[in-house]
Amino acid sequence: MNINELDNKYKELIAKPFKSQEELKNKEELRILLNIALDNEIRDLVNELNSIGLNINSVWDLLSKSQKYPAAIPILLKHLVKNYSDKNKEGIVRALAVKEAKGKATQILLDEYNKMPKEKMSLRWAIGNTIYTIITDDALERIFQIVEQKENGTSRQMFVAALGKVKSAKAEDILIKLLDDDEVIPQALEALGRMKSQKAKEKILELSNHQNKLKLFSIF
Repeated sequence: MNINELDNKYKELIAKPFKSQEELKNKEELRILLNIALDNEIRDLVNELNSIGLNINSVWDLLSKSQKYPAAIPILLKHLVKNYSDKNKEGIVRALAVKEAKGKATQILLDEYNKMPKEKMSLRWAIGNTIYTIITDDALERIFQIVEQKENGTSRQMFVAALGKVKSAKAEDILIKLLDDDEVIPQALEALGRMKSQKAKEKILELSNHQNKLKLFSIF
């Protein structure tokens, strides 16, 4: 059983509302095996990060550090493209959601997003979440392609929200079109609100009776 399979099995057991004593025992055994496997898989990355003065046991530890780690960005990017399990890959992705990665990580993250199977929705969403933090204008055309492809599903959500952080007439037009896409309406509204879009006024008024009764953002 590989790490992704271990992780999925562990998540299945956690999700069960009622567990037998046997299942509780299996859950704990899986947790231990999973943690050992994850640590072993990413040991080289952790060692490299510790060699530059970071004191961590897992890449996930970076998410709770108040210390900035600009010297870690090249190391994280080197390991981002490796064939790690989804859990460790996500840890690297989330560790790159810092301003020190801006202008350095965006294109590589987009490459990773585009080569990932579409069914890895959670991991692809995490990439969009990091892009939200480090978005740069030179990535806009690639982000437009992502958000306009309906088959990318809910993994587009944070890419859509990120478009509100740039000044782009094309981004505004795309966001207005996405107000017809139920999977990303809240994020499109957020982005248009951040833009203070006047072009979206009529469309947003139409959405006031949307079946999901979304709370509309004040953009005027």
